[in-house]
Amino acid sequence: MDVLAEMGRVVCFDKRGQGLSDPTLDTPGVEERSEDIRAVMDAAGLDRCVLMGVSEGGASCVRFAYDHPDRVQGLILLGSTASWVPRPDYPIGIPEQVLDAVPRNWRRAALRPVFFPSISTDMISDDTWRGAMNLMASEDSVQQLVEMMKETDVRPLLPEIEVPTLVVHFAGDLAVPVRMGRALADGFPNAEFFEAAGVDHSDLSQSPEAIERIRAFCARVTAA
Repeated sequence: MDVLAEMGRVVCFDKRGQGLSDPTLDTPGVEERSEDIRAVMDAAGLDRCVLMGVSEGGASCVRFAYDHPDRVQGLILLGSTASWVPRPDYPIGIPEQVLDAVPRNWRRAALRPVFFPSISTDMISDDTWRGAMNLMASEDSVQQLVEMMKETDVRPLLPEIEVPTLVVHFAGDLAVPVRMGRALADGFPNAEFFEAAGVDHSDLSQSPEAIERIRAFCARVTAA
């Protein structure tokens, strides 16, 4: 966040059911989450922005860029995908049973080797990890998130999005395999794809090269 803030003003918000945002009884889809982006931008007084979506947040950003192209200077998608589960024309997705296991393992350290295999217990203990997961979201909220992910498929929108787009993915990402990031980039008419060296999921602090690619992208699209 410190490095991103050197590039300009950064506005980051907790999505529905996560962090300090209230839990929800229903399961909001990408359309509702796209409108949440609009609401936050309005409240922050942002007419336009470089919009960055991480992991499951990427699809909501894609939807926002489709619905409100005039408010997006550039789109950055980090460790993300257009569709999570396999489909007849998309065999590279993550099996549903794998996603279904995420909520029950959320408060355990079992997911740690998947999300951040390079971070040892000497750096962050398992107790600290479990505490962070508790602060991030409840098991019920994660269950809602998984249900949304299984329904998500923004691939039909990608050819219609003309805003400058940068897709960044770590080569060894175990949570969202890099094949899904490549497919996401290929779906846009003119997206840049940067495959960063690393095994952690969406951890920019591990890749100065990815940060510099993002810095150059932001400078170019804001200047334009």
